[in-house]
Amino acid sequence: MKKTSFLCGTVLAGSLALYACSSYQPTKNAWKTTKDLWYTYVSVPARVDYSEKGDLSPRAMALSTCMMGIDVELSRFERTMMNADRAPTREWLDKLFADYPWVSGFAGVKYDGTLLGHEPGPSLKNLDFIPLLYEDKKQNSRALRGYVQQSPLGPEVMLAAPLYDGVDFLGIVVAHFDMRALSKFSSSPEDLVILSPAALLWPGKYDFAATPLAGVDWETVASKSTSGTCTNERGSFYYQIRYLGNLPLIFAVVESGSFPEGNGDVNQGTPFFPQITEKLPPPPQPERKKKDDDTTSATPQFGASEESMDPLSAVDAEIRATQQPHDIQPGSSQSVLEPGQPAPERKSRVQERALEGENVQVRRPQRRRLHIPDEALEMPEAPKPEPRPTIQMPSPFGPRPSRPAEDGAAAPADTPADTAPQATPDAAAPAQAGDAEKAAPAPEEKAAPAEQPAAAQETAAEEKPAAPEEPSRPATLPGGRPSPFGPRK
Repeated sequence: MKKTSFLCGTVLAGSLALYACSSYQPTKNAWKTTKDLWYTYVSVPARVDYSEKGDLSPRAMALSTCMMGIDVELSRFERTMMNADRAPTREWLDKLFADYPWVSGFAGVKYDGTLLGHEPGPSLKNLDFIPLLYEDKKQNSRALRGYVQQSPLGPEVMLAAPLYDGVDFLGIVVAHFDMRALSKFSSSPEDLVILSPAALLWPGKYDFAATPLAGVDWETVASKSTSGTCTNERGSFYYQIRYLGNLPLIFAVVESGSFPEGNGDVNQGTPFFPQITEKLPPPPQPERKKKDDDTTSATPQFGASEESMDPLSAVDAEIRATQQPHDIQPGSSQSVLEPGQPAPERKSRVQERALEGENVQVRRPQRRRLHIPDEALEMPEAPKPEPRPTIQMPSPFGPRPSRPAEDGAAAPADTPADTAPQATPDAAAPAQAGDAEKAAPAPEEKAAPAEQPAAAQETAAEEKPAAPEEPSRPATLPGGRPSPFGPRK
Protein backbone atom coordinates (compact mmCIF):
# COMPACT_ATOMS: atom_id res chain seq x y z
CA MET A 1 0.00 0.00 0.00
CA LYS A 2 2.78 2.41 0.87
CA LYS A 3 4.63 1.51 -2.31
CA THR A 4 1.55 2.16 -4.43
CA SER A 5 0.93 5.52 -2.74
CA PHE A 6 4.55 6.49 -3.32
CA LEU A 7 4.37 5.59 -7.02
CA CYS A 8 1.12 7.55 -7.47
CA GLY A 9 2.67 10.57 -5.83
CA THR A 10 5.79 10.29 -8.00
CA VAL A 11 3.74 10.10 -11.19
CA LEU A 12 1.58 13.10 -10.25
CA ALA A 13 4.63 15.14 -9.21
CA GLY A 14 6.38 14.28 -12.46
CA SER A 15 3.37 15.26 -14.54
CA LEU A 16 3.04 18.60 -12.72
CA ALA A 17 6.79 19.25 -13.16
CA LEU A 18 6.59 18.52 -16.87
CA TYR A 19 3.60 20.77 -17.27
CA ALA A 20 5.20 23.59 -15.24
CA CYS A 21 8.67 23.44 -16.78
CA SER A 22 7.54 23.16 -20.36
CA SER A 23 5.10 26.02 -20.59
CA TYR A 24 5.31 25.99 -24.36
CA GLN A 25 4.65 22.25 -24.64
CA PRO A 26 1.10 21.40 -25.69
CA THR A 27 -1.17 19.88 -23.07
CA LYS A 28 -1.76 16.83 -25.27
CA ASN A 29 1.91 15.83 -25.18
CA ALA A 30 2.07 16.30 -21.42
CA TRP A 31 -0.96 14.01 -21.00
CA LYS A 32 0.66 11.34 -23.19
CA THR A 33 3.72 11.35 -20.95
CA THR A 34 1.53 11.03 -17.86
CA LYS A 35 -0.32 8.04 -19.32
CA ASP A 36 2.94 6.30 -20.16
CA LEU A 37 4.14 6.67 -16.58
CA TRP A 38 0.80 5.47 -15.20
CA TYR A 39 0.65 2.27 -17.31
CA THR A 40 4.37 1.60 -16.75
CA TYR A 41 4.60 1.88 -12.95
CA VAL A 42 1.09 2.08 -11.41
CA SER A 43 -1.44 0.09 -13.50
CA VAL A 44 0.55 -2.35 -15.58
CA PRO A 45 -1.68 -4.04 -18.25
CA ALA A 46 -2.20 -7.77 -17.80
CA ARG A 47 -0.54 -10.13 -20.24
CA VAL A 48 -1.33 -13.76 -21.04
CA ASP A 49 1.63 -16.08 -21.01
CA TYR A 50 0.74 -18.68 -23.60
CA SER A 51 3.96 -20.58 -22.99
CA GLU A 52 2.83 -21.50 -19.47
CA LYS A 53 1.26 -24.96 -19.68
CA GLY A 54 0.36 -25.33 -16.02
CA ASP A 55 1.98 -28.70 -15.47
CA LEU A 56 0.40 -30.89 -12.80
CA SER A 57 2.30 -32.64 -10.10
CA PRO A 58 3.01 -36.34 -10.64
CA ARG A 59 0.40 -37.38 -8.08
CA ALA A 60 -2.27 -35.11 -9.61
CA MET A 61 -1.39 -36.37 -13.08
CA ALA A 62 -1.71 -39.99 -11.99
CA LEU A 63 -5.08 -39.35 -10.32
CA SER A 64 -6.43 -37.48 -13.35
CA THR A 65 -5.40 -40.27 -15.69
CA CYS A 66 -7.12 -42.91 -13.57
CA MET A 67 -10.42 -41.11 -12.94
CA MET A 68 -10.89 -39.28 -16.28
CA GLY A 69 -13.06 -41.93 -17.96
CA ILE A 70 -15.29 -42.36 -14.90
CA ASP A 71 -15.66 -38.60 -14.51
CA VAL A 72 -16.79 -38.23 -18.14
CA GLU A 73 -19.51 -40.87 -17.71
CA LEU A 74 -20.74 -39.36 -14.45
CA SER A 75 -20.91 -35.89 -16.02
CA ARG A 76 -23.02 -37.21 -18.91
CA PHE A 77 -25.29 -39.03 -16.47
CA GLU A 78 -25.77 -35.92 -14.35
CA ARG A 79 -26.93 -33.88 -17.36
CA THR A 80 -29.45 -36.57 -18.25
CA MET A 81 -30.87 -36.68 -14.71
CA MET A 82 -31.13 -32.89 -14.57
CA ASN A 83 -33.59 -33.07 -17.46
CA ALA A 84 -35.62 -35.90 -15.86
CA ASP A 85 -38.01 -33.49 -14.15
CA ARG A 86 -41.19 -35.26 -15.29
CA ALA A 87 -42.63 -38.74 -15.32
CA PRO A 88 -40.51 -40.99 -17.57
CA THR A 89 -42.04 -42.67 -20.60
CA ARG A 90 -41.26 -46.11 -21.93
CA GLU A 91 -39.27 -44.67 -24.83
CA TRP A 92 -37.25 -42.47 -22.46
CA LEU A 93 -36.39 -45.43 -20.22
CA ASP A 94 -35.27 -47.54 -23.17
CA LYS A 95 -32.96 -44.75 -24.31
CA LEU A 96 -31.58 -44.32 -20.77
CA PHE A 97 -30.55 -47.98 -20.46
CA ALA A 98 -29.14 -47.93 -23.99
CA ASP A 99 -26.98 -44.83 -23.33
CA TYR A 100 -25.85 -45.95 -19.86
CA PRO A 101 -25.64 -49.75 -19.78
CA TRP A 102 -23.95 -49.61 -16.38
CA VAL A 103 -27.14 -48.28 -14.72
CA SER A 104 -28.79 -51.02 -12.64
CA GLY A 105 -32.32 -49.62 -12.45
CA PHE A 106 -34.66 -46.64 -12.47
CA ALA A 107 -37.53 -46.06 -10.04
CA GLY A 108 -40.25 -43.55 -9.25
CA VAL A 109 -41.13 -42.82 -5.62
CA LYS A 110 -44.08 -40.80 -4.34
CA TYR A 111 -43.62 -38.14 -1.67
CA ASP A 112 -45.09 -40.48 0.97
CA GLY A 113 -42.62 -43.28 0.14
CA THR A 114 -44.89 -45.28 -2.20
CA LEU A 115 -42.97 -47.02 -4.97
CA LEU A 116 -44.75 -46.10 -8.21
CA GLY A 117 -42.61 -48.24 -10.49
CA HIS A 118 -39.22 -49.80 -10.96
CA GLU A 119 -37.41 -50.76 -14.13
CA PRO A 120 -36.24 -53.28 -15.23
CA GLY A 121 -37.67 -55.02 -12.15
CA PRO A 122 -37.34 -55.33 -8.38
CA SER A 123 -33.76 -54.92 -7.17
CA LEU A 124 -32.06 -57.80 -5.39
CA LYS A 125 -30.42 -55.39 -2.95
CA ASN A 126 -33.75 -54.36 -1.35
CA LEU A 127 -33.09 -50.65 -1.79
CA ASP A 128 -34.59 -47.97 0.43
CA PHE A 129 -35.32 -44.70 -1.42
CA ILE A 130 -36.89 -42.79 1.49
CA PRO A 131 -33.65 -40.95 2.50
CA LEU A 132 -33.70 -39.29 -0.92
CA LEU A 133 -37.10 -37.75 -0.14
CA TYR A 134 -35.48 -35.50 2.45
CA GLU A 135 -34.30 -32.16 1.16
CA ASP A 136 -30.70 -31.10 1.78
CA LYS A 137 -30.78 -27.64 3.37
CA LYS A 138 -27.34 -26.82 1.91
CA GLN A 139 -28.53 -27.02 -1.72
CA ASN A 140 -31.40 -25.96 -3.91
CA SER A 141 -34.64 -27.87 -3.40
CA ARG A 142 -34.74 -28.87 -7.09
CA ALA A 143 -31.08 -29.96 -7.30
CA LEU A 144 -29.95 -33.55 -7.74
CA ARG A 145 -29.73 -35.67 -4.61
CA GLY A 146 -27.14 -38.44 -4.11
CA TYR A 147 -27.08 -41.29 -1.63
CA VAL A 148 -25.16 -44.54 -1.01
CA GLN A 149 -26.80 -47.57 0.57
CA GLN A 150 -24.80 -50.49 1.95
CA SER A 151 -26.04 -54.04 1.31
CA PRO A 152 -24.67 -57.61 1.49
CA LEU A 153 -24.33 -57.59 -2.30
CA GLY A 154 -22.29 -54.40 -2.27
CA PRO A 155 -22.97 -50.67 -1.97
CA GLU A 156 -25.37 -49.04 -4.41
CA VAL A 157 -25.02 -45.42 -5.54
CA MET A 158 -28.29 -43.51 -6.11
CA LEU A 159 -28.92 -40.25 -7.92
CA ALA A 160 -32.41 -38.74 -7.71
CA ALA A 161 -34.18 -35.81 -9.35
CA PRO A 162 -37.10 -34.26 -7.41
CA LEU A 163 -40.46 -33.68 -9.12
CA TYR A 164 -42.60 -30.65 -8.36
CA ASP A 165 -46.03 -29.45 -9.41
CA GLY A 166 -45.57 -25.72 -8.92
CA VAL A 167 -44.48 -25.56 -5.27
CA ASP A 168 -45.97 -28.95 -4.32
CA PHE A 169 -43.46 -31.78 -3.95
CA LEU A 170 -44.67 -34.86 -5.86
CA GLY A 171 -41.80 -37.28 -5.36
CA ILE A 172 -38.55 -38.33 -7.01
CA VAL A 173 -37.25 -40.33 -9.92
CA VAL A 174 -34.05 -42.13 -8.99
CA ALA A 175 -31.41 -44.10 -10.92
CA HIS A 176 -29.03 -46.45 -9.10
CA PHE A 177 -25.84 -48.21 -10.14
CA ASP A 178 -22.85 -50.09 -8.77
CA MET A 179 -19.52 -48.26 -8.96
CA ARG A 180 -17.79 -51.54 -9.86
CA ALA A 181 -19.58 -51.39 -13.24
CA LEU A 182 -17.95 -47.98 -13.89
CA SER A 183 -14.42 -49.16 -13.15
CA LYS A 184 -14.00 -50.39 -16.74
CA PHE A 185 -13.96 -46.76 -17.95
CA SER A 186 -10.72 -46.09 -16.02
CA SER A 187 -7.38 -46.45 -17.81
CA SER A 188 -5.85 -48.23 -14.77
CA PRO A 189 -8.66 -49.23 -12.39
CA GLU A 190 -6.36 -51.39 -10.24
CA ASP A 191 -4.47 -48.27 -9.07
CA LEU A 192 -7.60 -46.31 -8.15
CA VAL A 193 -9.60 -46.38 -4.90
CA ILE A 194 -13.15 -44.92 -4.79
CA LEU A 195 -15.14 -44.44 -1.59
CA SER A 196 -17.82 -42.27 -0.02
CA PRO A 197 -18.53 -41.20 3.57
CA ALA A 198 -20.95 -44.19 3.85
CA ALA A 199 -19.15 -47.10 2.11
CA LEU A 200 -16.19 -48.35 0.10
CA LEU A 201 -17.19 -48.28 -3.58
CA TRP A 202 -14.07 -49.64 -5.34
CA PRO A 203 -10.94 -50.91 -3.52
CA GLY A 204 -8.71 -51.39 -6.54
CA LYS A 205 -5.93 -53.93 -6.00
CA TYR A 206 -5.19 -52.86 -2.40
CA ASP A 207 -6.11 -54.24 0.96
CA PHE A 208 -8.26 -51.40 2.22
CA ALA A 209 -7.54 -52.08 5.88
CA ALA A 210 -3.80 -51.52 5.29
CA THR A 211 -4.26 -48.16 3.54
CA PRO A 212 -4.38 -44.81 5.35
CA LEU A 213 -7.85 -44.25 3.85
CA ALA A 214 -9.43 -46.63 6.37
CA GLY A 215 -10.68 -45.20 9.64
CA VAL A 216 -10.94 -41.58 8.38
CA ASP A 217 -14.07 -39.56 9.15
CA TRP A 218 -14.76 -38.66 5.53
CA GLU A 219 -17.91 -36.74 6.37
CA THR A 220 -15.85 -34.20 8.29
CA VAL A 221 -12.97 -34.21 5.80
CA ALA A 222 -15.29 -33.53 2.85
CA SER A 223 -16.81 -30.53 4.63
CA LYS A 224 -13.37 -28.92 5.11
CA SER A 225 -11.30 -29.73 1.99
CA THR A 226 -11.57 -31.01 -1.57
CA SER A 227 -8.14 -32.61 -1.91
CA GLY A 228 -5.29 -33.71 0.32
CA THR A 229 -3.04 -36.53 1.50
CA CYS A 230 -3.61 -39.41 3.93
CA THR A 231 -0.47 -40.99 5.46
CA ASN A 232 0.39 -43.99 7.66
CA GLU A 233 3.51 -46.03 8.35
CA ARG A 234 3.32 -47.77 4.95
CA GLY A 235 3.03 -44.65 2.79
CA SER A 236 0.57 -42.00 1.64
CA PHE A 237 -2.48 -41.66 -0.66
CA TYR A 238 -3.42 -38.51 -2.57
CA TYR A 239 -7.21 -37.97 -2.80
CA GLN A 240 -9.56 -35.68 -4.74
CA ILE A 241 -13.26 -35.19 -3.92
CA ARG A 242 -15.81 -35.09 -6.72
CA TYR A 243 -19.49 -34.40 -5.94
CA LEU A 244 -22.34 -36.35 -7.51
CA GLY A 245 -25.31 -34.15 -6.67
CA ASN A 246 -24.74 -33.54 -2.97
CA LEU A 247 -22.89 -36.84 -2.49
CA PRO A 248 -19.08 -36.55 -2.12
CA LEU A 249 -17.11 -39.25 -3.97
CA ILE A 250 -13.46 -39.64 -2.94
CA PHE A 251 -10.95 -40.77 -5.62
CA ALA A 252 -7.48 -41.69 -4.35
CA VAL A 253 -4.17 -43.02 -5.76
CA VAL A 254 -0.86 -43.97 -4.14
CA GLU A 255 1.52 -41.05 -3.70
CA SER A 256 4.40 -42.86 -1.99
CA GLY A 257 5.11 -46.18 -0.29
CA SER A 258 3.91 -49.72 -0.96
CA PHE A 259 0.72 -51.40 0.23
CA PRO A 260 -0.38 -55.04 0.27
CA GLU A 261 -2.87 -56.25 -2.30
CA GLY A 262 -6.34 -57.45 -1.43
CA ASN A 263 -9.02 -59.66 -2.94
CA GLY A 264 -10.96 -56.78 -4.56
CA ASP A 265 -14.07 -57.27 -2.38
CA VAL A 266 -15.91 -54.07 -1.48
CA ASN A 267 -17.27 -55.59 1.75
CA GLN A 268 -13.78 -55.40 3.31
CA GLY A 269 -14.48 -51.76 4.08
CA THR A 270 -17.70 -52.43 6.00
CA PRO A 271 -16.05 -52.34 9.49
CA PHE A 272 -14.66 -48.85 8.82
CA PHE A 273 -17.97 -47.13 7.95
CA PRO A 274 -21.05 -46.44 10.06
CA GLN A 275 -23.89 -48.94 9.77
CA ILE A 276 -27.47 -47.66 9.46
CA THR A 277 -30.01 -50.13 10.81
CA GLU A 278 -33.07 -47.91 11.38
CA LYS A 279 -35.25 -46.90 8.47
CA LEU A 280 -36.35 -43.31 8.21
CA PRO A 281 -40.06 -42.50 7.96
CA PRO A 282 -41.27 -40.47 4.98
CA PRO A 283 -40.75 -36.75 5.53
CA PRO A 284 -43.81 -34.78 6.59
CA GLN A 285 -45.37 -32.89 3.73
CA PRO A 286 -47.75 -29.92 3.90
CA GLU A 287 -51.27 -30.36 2.62
CA ARG A 288 -51.28 -30.30 -1.15
CA LYS A 289 -53.43 -27.83 -3.03
CA LYS A 290 -54.48 -30.45 -5.61
CA LYS A 291 -56.00 -33.86 -5.08
CA ASP A 292 -53.77 -36.91 -5.04
CA ASP A 293 -55.77 -38.56 -7.83
CA ASP A 294 -55.27 -35.60 -10.15
CA THR A 295 -54.51 -36.94 -13.62
CA THR A 296 -52.31 -33.93 -14.39
CA SER A 297 -49.63 -34.95 -11.89
CA ALA A 298 -46.53 -36.57 -13.32
CA THR A 299 -45.72 -39.34 -10.82
CA PRO A 300 -48.78 -41.63 -11.20
CA GLN A 301 -47.91 -42.16 -14.86
CA PHE A 302 -44.52 -43.80 -14.34
CA GLY A 303 -43.33 -45.82 -17.34
CA ALA A 304 -46.31 -45.02 -19.56
CA SER A 305 -45.98 -44.80 -23.32
CA GLU A 306 -45.63 -41.49 -25.12
CA GLU A 307 -49.10 -41.87 -26.64
CA SER A 308 -50.72 -42.00 -23.21
CA MET A 309 -48.54 -39.12 -22.01
CA ASP A 310 -49.67 -37.03 -24.97
CA PRO A 311 -52.16 -34.28 -24.03
CA LEU A 312 -54.49 -35.58 -26.74
CA SER A 313 -54.81 -38.95 -25.04
CA ALA A 314 -57.70 -41.37 -25.22
CA VAL A 315 -59.46 -39.69 -22.27
CA ASP A 316 -59.18 -36.28 -23.89
CA ALA A 317 -60.35 -37.70 -27.21
CA GLU A 318 -63.45 -39.14 -25.50
CA ILE A 319 -64.21 -35.79 -23.88
CA ARG A 320 -63.81 -33.99 -27.20
CA ALA A 321 -66.12 -36.52 -28.89
CA THR A 322 -68.92 -35.93 -26.36
CA GLN A 323 -68.48 -32.16 -26.45
CA GLN A 324 -70.94 -30.27 -28.63
CA PRO A 325 -69.47 -28.16 -31.42
CA HIS A 326 -69.38 -24.40 -31.04
CA ASP A 327 -71.87 -23.79 -33.87
CA ILE A 328 -74.78 -21.37 -33.92
CA GLN A 329 -77.89 -23.35 -33.09
CA PRO A 330 -81.23 -22.67 -34.90
CA GLY A 331 -83.37 -20.20 -33.06
CA SER A 332 -80.55 -18.66 -31.03
CA SER A 333 -80.10 -14.92 -30.71
CA GLN A 334 -77.20 -15.14 -33.15
CA SER A 335 -79.17 -17.00 -35.82
CA VAL A 336 -81.31 -15.31 -38.50
CA LEU A 337 -82.31 -18.47 -40.36
CA GLU A 338 -85.29 -19.60 -38.30
CA PRO A 339 -86.33 -16.80 -35.95
CA GLY A 340 -89.00 -17.45 -33.41
CA GLN A 341 -87.94 -20.96 -32.37
CA PRO A 342 -86.32 -21.32 -28.95
CA ALA A 343 -82.71 -22.41 -28.97
CA PRO A 344 -81.95 -25.88 -27.54
CA GLU A 345 -80.47 -25.71 -24.07
CA ARG A 346 -76.84 -26.84 -24.01
CA LYS A 347 -75.63 -28.99 -21.16
CA SER A 348 -72.39 -27.92 -19.56
CA ARG A 349 -69.76 -30.46 -18.52
CA VAL A 350 -69.17 -28.51 -15.31
CA GLN A 351 -71.87 -28.90 -12.67
CA GLU A 352 -72.33 -25.47 -11.18
CA ARG A 353 -73.71 -24.90 -7.71
CA ALA A 354 -77.13 -23.27 -7.59
CA LEU A 355 -76.86 -19.70 -6.35
CA GLU A 356 -79.09 -18.41 -3.56
CA GLY A 357 -80.00 -15.06 -2.18
CA GLU A 358 -78.33 -11.99 -3.63
CA ASN A 359 -76.03 -14.09 -5.83
CA VAL A 360 -78.88 -15.22 -8.06
CA GLN A 361 -78.47 -13.71 -11.49
CA VAL A 362 -81.51 -12.23 -13.18
CA ARG A 363 -82.10 -13.90 -16.52
CA ARG A 364 -82.81 -11.33 -19.14
CA PRO A 365 -85.07 -12.15 -22.09
CA GLN A 366 -83.31 -12.79 -25.34
CA ARG A 367 -83.48 -10.03 -27.85
CA ARG A 368 -84.94 -10.99 -31.20
CA ARG A 369 -83.66 -9.63 -34.42
CA LEU A 370 -86.13 -7.43 -36.31
CA HIS A 371 -87.32 -9.20 -39.48
CA ILE A 372 -87.80 -6.86 -42.46
CA PRO A 373 -89.52 -8.30 -45.57
CA ASP A 374 -87.67 -8.26 -48.83
CA GLU A 375 -90.36 -6.09 -50.49
CA ALA A 376 -89.56 -3.22 -48.11
CA LEU A 377 -85.92 -3.38 -49.03
CA GLU A 378 -86.56 -2.91 -52.79
CA MET A 379 -85.40 0.45 -54.09
CA PRO A 380 -87.54 2.44 -56.64
CA GLU A 381 -86.22 2.64 -60.15
CA ALA A 382 -84.23 5.79 -60.79
CA PRO A 383 -85.37 8.00 -63.77
CA LYS A 384 -83.38 7.53 -66.91
CA PRO A 385 -81.07 10.47 -67.65
CA GLU A 386 -81.92 12.67 -70.62
CA PRO A 387 -79.61 12.45 -73.63
CA ARG A 388 -76.95 15.06 -73.66
CA PRO A 389 -77.25 17.68 -76.46
CA THR A 390 -74.77 17.31 -79.27
CA ILE A 391 -72.90 20.40 -80.38
CA GLN A 392 -71.76 20.65 -83.96
CA MET A 393 -68.63 22.70 -84.27
CA PRO A 394 -68.00 24.58 -87.56
CA SER A 395 -65.12 23.37 -89.65
CA PRO A 396 -61.96 25.39 -89.11
CA PHE A 397 -61.30 25.28 -92.83
CA GLY A 398 -64.53 27.07 -93.78
CA PRO A 399 -67.13 25.96 -96.35
CA ARG A 400 -66.15 23.76 -99.16
CA PRO A 401 -65.65 25.44 -102.54
CA SER A 402 -68.29 24.96 -105.23
CA ARG A 403 -67.65 22.18 -107.72
CA PRO A 404 -68.64 22.58 -111.43
CA ALA A 405 -71.04 20.10 -112.94
CA GLU A 406 -69.93 17.38 -115.28
CA ASP A 407 -71.63 19.01 -118.31
CA GLY A 408 -69.65 22.22 -117.88
CA ALA A 409 -72.29 24.28 -116.00
CA ALA A 410 -71.16 26.19 -112.97
CA ALA A 411 -72.50 25.29 -109.53
CA PRO A 412 -75.14 27.65 -108.16
CA ALA A 413 -73.93 30.37 -105.85
CA ASP A 414 -76.36 29.53 -103.03
CA THR A 415 -74.98 26.00 -102.51
CA PRO A 416 -74.46 25.46 -98.83
CA ALA A 417 -70.96 25.01 -97.52
CA ASP A 418 -71.68 21.54 -96.11
CA THR A 419 -72.60 20.14 -99.53
CA ALA A 420 -69.53 21.60 -101.31
CA PRO A 421 -66.80 19.09 -102.18
CA GLN A 422 -63.77 19.01 -100.00
CA ALA A 423 -60.38 20.09 -101.12
CA THR A 424 -58.18 17.50 -102.64
CA PRO A 425 -55.20 16.14 -100.73
CA ASP A 426 -52.89 18.04 -103.09
CA ALA A 427 -54.39 21.34 -101.90
CA ALA A 428 -54.14 20.44 -98.20
CA ALA A 429 -50.48 19.46 -98.32
CA PRO A 430 -49.18 23.05 -98.75
CA ALA A 431 -51.24 24.09 -95.73
CA GLN A 432 -49.36 21.63 -93.54
CA ALA A 433 -45.90 22.52 -94.89
CA GLY A 434 -45.92 26.17 -93.80
CA ASP A 435 -43.41 27.31 -96.47
CA ALA A 436 -44.43 30.48 -98.41
CA GLU A 437 -42.14 29.73 -101.36
CA LYS A 438 -43.60 26.23 -101.92
CA ALA A 439 -47.25 27.31 -101.65
CA ALA A 440 -50.01 25.55 -103.60
CA PRO A 441 -51.74 27.23 -106.58
CA ALA A 442 -54.67 29.61 -106.11
CA PRO A 443 -58.09 28.29 -105.15
CA GLU A 444 -59.30 28.99 -108.69
CA GLU A 445 -56.79 26.54 -110.04
CA LYS A 446 -57.54 23.86 -107.41
CA ALA A 447 -61.26 24.03 -107.94
CA ALA A 448 -61.05 22.62 -111.48
CA PRO A 449 -60.27 18.92 -111.55
CA ALA A 450 -57.59 17.79 -113.92
CA GLU A 451 -59.70 15.07 -115.48
CA GLN A 452 -62.36 17.47 -116.93
CA PRO A 453 -62.17 18.31 -120.67
CA ALA A 454 -60.67 21.59 -121.84
CA ALA A 455 -63.99 22.88 -123.31
CA ALA A 456 -65.75 22.54 -120.00
CA GLN A 457 -62.97 24.42 -118.21
CA GLU A 458 -63.21 27.37 -120.67
CA THR A 459 -67.00 27.61 -120.28
CA ALA A 460 -66.65 27.69 -116.47
CA ALA A 461 -64.04 30.44 -116.70
CA GLU A 462 -66.36 32.66 -118.85
CA GLU A 463 -69.34 32.28 -116.47
CA LYS A 464 -67.24 32.99 -113.34
CA PRO A 465 -67.89 36.56 -111.98
CA ALA A 466 -64.97 38.90 -112.01
CA ALA A 467 -65.58 40.29 -108.51
CA PRO A 468 -62.51 39.73 -106.31
CA GLU A 469 -64.56 38.98 -103.20
CA GLU A 470 -66.88 36.10 -103.95
CA PRO A 471 -68.90 34.78 -101.04
CA SER A 472 -68.69 31.14 -102.23
CA ARG A 473 -64.90 31.29 -102.46
CA PRO A 474 -62.95 30.83 -99.16
CA ALA A 475 -60.66 33.56 -98.01
CA THR A 476 -56.98 32.85 -98.37
CA LEU A 477 -54.14 33.76 -96.13
CA PRO A 478 -50.70 34.91 -97.28
CA GLY A 479 -49.05 31.91 -98.86
CA GLY A 480 -52.24 30.54 -100.43
CA ARG A 481 -53.63 28.74 -97.35
CA PRO A 482 -57.44 28.89 -96.71
CA SER A 483 -58.58 30.91 -93.72
CA PRO A 484 -59.81 28.86 -90.72
CA PHE A 485 -62.52 31.49 -90.05
CA GLY A 486 -64.46 30.91 -93.27
CA PRO A 487 -65.23 33.34 -96.13
CA ARG A 488 -65.28 37.02 -95.61
CA LYS A 489 -68.66 38.70 -95.50
